[in-house]
Parts: sequence; C-alpha cells; structure tokens
Amino acid sequence: MMISHDGSADPIHQKLRKVVEKPIQRYLWTPADMITFTPALLPVFYGDGRALFQISTINQRPRYWIIRGCSTWGCGYDGNRSTGPDFAELTDDLLTDLEEAFGNGRCGYSDNSLFWPRKERLQFCQSEQCDEKRWKARWPMVDGSGGSSWSRIDWPDSFDTMKNPLSWRGNLLAPANQPAVAA
Repeated sequence: MMISHDGSADPIHQKLRKVVEKPIQRYLWTPADMITFTPALLPVFYGDGRALFQISTINQRPRYWIIRGCSTWGCGYDGNRSTGPDFAELTDDLLTDLEEAFGNGRCGYSDNSLFWPRKERLQFCQSEQCDEKRWKARWPMVDGSGGSSWSRIDWPDSFDTMKNPLSWRGNLLAPANQPAVAA
C-alpha cells in the first residue's frame, strides 16, 4: 500500500510544481517530430517524497508526468537493492492516481481514446462520451491503454539534493528538506 500525501500544503511540492510545469520541447524518434508540452506534476506525493520519477503512457509519448515518490522505491536494475517496492509494481496505482487528478482520456464504455476526433470515435462507439460534439480529451488527461514507461529523474538544480545510493540517475532530495507529514 502506498501512503500518499497532499502536496498542496507542502512548500517543496509547490516549488517543484513552479519549476517543472513549464513548456518544454521533446521528440520520441526524430527531431522532425518535436512537440511542445508542459510536464504535469501529480498533486500528491508518496512516502518521504525524496525521489522523482517520470512516467509516460505509450500512447502519449514523449509527454510525461512527474511523480514524487519515496526514496526507498526501486526502479529497474536498482530494484534489487531497494528496501521498498519497484516502481513497476506501482504503475497501475499511479496511473489511477493520475487519472483521478487529470482525467481519464478513454471512453468508459468502449475504451476508445477520447483524444481521437469525434468522427473516429463514433466508428466504434456511439456512447455519450464518444459522441460529445464540442469536446476532445487534452493533455494532461491520461490515455493509459497500451502500457507505460518510466524512469528516475534528477531534482532540478534549485533543490538541495544528494546522490542516490541505489542509482547513478535520479538524485534524492536531501533529508533536511524532507517534508513533515503524518503517516
């Protein structure tokens, strides 16, 4: 079970949001496919909140969300040295939390992508979600069909950090900055 904390009252979380939620450019395969988007920080954080991860759904790459997780979580090859769960074990719950925070970009009846134009949605489903005339899903809503990918990421330079003992990538927020939260 993951213990989450509301980040709205946490000054570190608010500072992180201001730093990371800015338009950036990324591409998946080639620079010709460059897009501009704003990464979205999940409004809650987990455990001690000292580690950062990015998660992207296969359908929405290269866009990604930022997850503030526990320093005990493993991630990939470093997971065998962690005292907490591996990030892979948490992805279903994290995607659910992202959907609750930003909305689900899939039709509840047919599982069509609500990012598709209405004409394409109606080819497979005539539900009220797919038939909505003036609406189309928008980032940072979640289209979680097809899986996801994730990795550790470093804290921005404006935060006091330390080397992560589990991994060469993804530093940790220094313990002095650890939020004071009730369990």
